Amino acid sequence: MAGVASRCGVGMSQQKRELPALLRLDDVGASVGKRTLFERVSLSVEAGVAWAVVGPNGVGKTTLMRILAGVRTAEQGQVWLHARRLSEYTRREVAREVAVVPQSSSPVFEFSALELVLMGLHASRPRFSLPSSEDRQRALKALARLEVEELANRPVSSLSGGERQRVVMARALVADAPLWLLDEPTANLDLRHQLGLLEVMRQHVEGGGAAVAVLHDLNLVHRYFDRVLLLAPGRALGWGRPDDVLNDEDVSEAFELPMRRVEVEGRQVWLA
Repeated sequence: MAGVASRCGVGMSQQKRELPALLRLDDVGASVGKRTLFERVSLSVEAGVAWAVVGPNGVGKTTLMRILAGVRTAEQGQVWLHARRLSEYTRREVAREVAVVPQSSSPVFEFSALELVLMGLHASRPRFSLPSSEDRQRALKALARLEVEELANRPVSSLSGGERQRVVMARALVADAPLWLLDEPTANLDLRHQLGLLEVMRQHVEGGGAAVAVLHDLNLVHRYFDRVLLLAPGRALGWGRPDDVLNDEDVSEAFELPMRRVEVEGRQVWLA
């Protein structure tokens, strides 16, 4: 499917092509030991566009997100943030441009939900400064937007996985970074909150931001994302528009399971 990768820019509207690239990958590849995860991935994450990364377990989705966040160096190729190599930025500079929602993890310290959200402002404030009343109001507003404002004073360690995920998303929201990196953001969420979180992401993107998210639900990709990268064991099968990249043959190959895409009431639905 190298053909799909080489055609990834074909068919984009003129408006999308003219939007600035916040992040660019040039022939990026990664491996674990002697095992290749993927190689020669070249794509642009533009303002106003949401990218999904899909594929089975173990193909390098989280590794790719770590590369995009600047916490791991790609074995091949180069990642650019705006017009500079990502490796040339300090961690603080990256944090001003990129907000990360990692896979769910247990907190180490007994921070409250409000304190965790306020950490999203750290990169844009003077070192060792205390949050202002305006900062606190901003954080509370972000918690309310994710429907977890009542948890503001609760220790993060006492929250359920889904509650914690929405609090971490509120931290990304308050950071006001143009690019969001979301690693399985809908994990541990019920259906209503999955859709609510992705609606928040779409509002960010439509307001001029961009997002890259790892997902497992292909149906959500068609509904909420403009572009998709499909990873299979050892390689990328293609990237571009979801309706082009996510075809029966390649999705079945990636997941090693017969898959079929059907249309139900105007929406794309995947059946195994």
